[in-house]
Amino acid sequence: MKYAIPVVIILLALLGANGIYVVGQGHAAVLMRLGHVEAIGIAPGLHFKLPFAEQVKTYDTRAIVQESEPEDYRTADGDPVRVGFYVRWRIVDAGAWFDATNGDDLQVNQQMAPLIHNALRAQIGEHSLADLLGSDGGAIDTGLRDAVDANIRRKLGVEILGIGVERVMPPDDALAAVYKRMGEDAASQAATVHDEGEAAAAAIRAKGDSAAGGVLAAASKQAAAVRGEGDAAAARIYAQASAQDPQFFRYWSSLETWRKTFSNGGAVVVLDKDSPFMQAVDEGAAVSGSPAKKH
Repeated sequence: MKYAIPVVIILLALLGANGIYVVGQGHAAVLMRLGHVEAIGIAPGLHFKLPFAEQVKTYDTRAIVQESEPEDYRTADGDPVRVGFYVRWRIVDAGAWFDATNGDDLQVNQQMAPLIHNALRAQIGEHSLADLLGSDGGAIDTGLRDAVDANIRRKLGVEILGIGVERVMPPDDALAAVYKRMGEDAASQAATVHDEGEAAAAAIRAKGDSAAGGVLAAASKQAAAVRGEGDAAAARIYAQASAQDPQFFRYWSSLETWRKTFSNGGAVVVLDKDSPFMQAVDEGAAVSGSPAKKH
């Protein structure tokens, strides 16, 4: 008898623990009795059930995202293409979901994926490869959802919230050729831009050289004009000086000639004393009042 009371207490505790269950936020529950569904869509909170006779299966009522691995398809032009997709879904009919999957979400993915793949194959078969590579996938996404939503809802009790096409690319054996062609196109465009730049630079240099030549020509012309005016003014001054005192001008001119001749300090000149040059020097010296030196 001394063990009877502890055993009873333990049994009552087990019965109480097994008779209480909690449904969390964002979830609902299915109540089963001996393998048969007794209640569905049980809301979050604290609930009671018959210990050991009833079982509870909870499920997520929020949106679930599933991604697929890319698979190979054929476009309208017969080109191979590899496409992946993602799908957002949620359980809206717990009874149909439980009957189809026995409460296992992996069964939802396994049964839903083939239906979406078949619909995606039909959608891709209506588009060319260029359309698929250049599109954001909006038209295909809408067509996919419309094609599979009603069927999946009826079979699995699941609502399709959205389907998105992603990772559209050629198969691996064609991808290298695509990259090579893209590289060649990029190199061709770069060469074209380089040639255009070189042509523009040459035109700018030619324009600059032409402008510089015009400036130099104008400057040379102006310099020649200034030199001509200077030479003319100098000639007038020399003429006036010569007219005022011809003998002194000849003397000054002789000295200027000597100065220019011996300006470098290394010239040697041998003159006859009767040369016109020496006579002019002598005449200039006589005018200045100094006796001419005999050579």
